Amino acid sequence: MISASSPVIAQGFLQDSLLLVPYFIRSMFSNTIVGNVAHLELATHEGREFLAITMYVKDQFDGLCRIKFNNSNGLLTAYNNGTLVVGQQLILTQWEVRINMIRTHYTKDNALVPLKHPEVALTRVRAVIGAPPAAKQTAASVAVKAEPVVEELLF
Repeated sequence: MISASSPVIAQGFLQDSLLLVPYFIRSMFSNTIVGNVAHLELATHEGREFLAITMYVKDQFDGLCRIKFNNSNGLLTAYNNGTLVVGQQLILTQWEVRINMIRTHYTKDNALVPLKHPEVALTRVRAVIGAPPAAKQTAASVAVKAEPVVEELLF
């Protein structure tokens, strides 16, 4: 339990984290969220299969935020069909999105340590599959640049 006299409050960690809640609600869900899938995992809970999705979203200051949510409908089907892969772009809409958790710090040796990328856990997410991941270039796929041939012309 964190009390008002706790060093956590005194250092401002918890206060800064709580100030992020209105920011996330106003800035992230007033518009569409576009990001790329970082991790996909099939999971089962109480006999129901679902897809646990983690994606990264860039904010207006080029910082990264990790968005986590589950889906048991269209995205699960797309994953099973091989359509949804890591690196795929996802577009999240604001339709009744609920924030379950915002996590900005973790505890290590009784001290709060900031996460490199804050996490937001969502429910009731509507997602649309966007652009496929960029194809990785291999040595065989790189086009060979033709060198110009210079010949002398006789006049």
